[in-house]
Amino acid sequence: MILFLLLVGCGKDNDDPNPTTSTATFRVDVSQTGDYQKFTRIITIAGGDFKYRGTTDPVPAVLLGDNLNTASFSVEALNVEELSISTMTGFSPVETGPAAMTLKFSVYRNGTLLEEKTFSYTEVTKDKSDDLSYKAN
Repeated sequence: MILFLLLVGCGKDNDDPNPTTSTATFRVDVSQTGDYQKFTRIITIAGGDFKYRGTTDPVPAVLLGDNLNTASFSVEALNVEELSISTMTGFSPVETGPAAMTLKFSVYRNGTLLEEKTFSYTEVTKDKSDDLSYKAN
């Protein structure tokens, strides 16, 4: 047991004054067009302390319902190692078709546009998930 404690105690020191992990400021602009109110949508934007751009209002861990009533919004976070965006979208069972919508993500790292990704959905869409991931370096 003493040998085990010695081995555990001699592990790598985590108080490195010069960490090699790189971070970045990420901004995500989200826009919805079409009949988006007729669809159930769940979006998570994770990897940092995201705030609605231009405010100090924190972004909920899961965006759904009232959080997605606007056609567009923008979020931003500093010191992000890896940004991940996940969506789950489906046509609402209480609505009638035809219906179509697009969900567009514009992702910026340190003020530079990395990617614009657009997903399209129709009334036949059932629980479709999409994932995006970006690293700081």
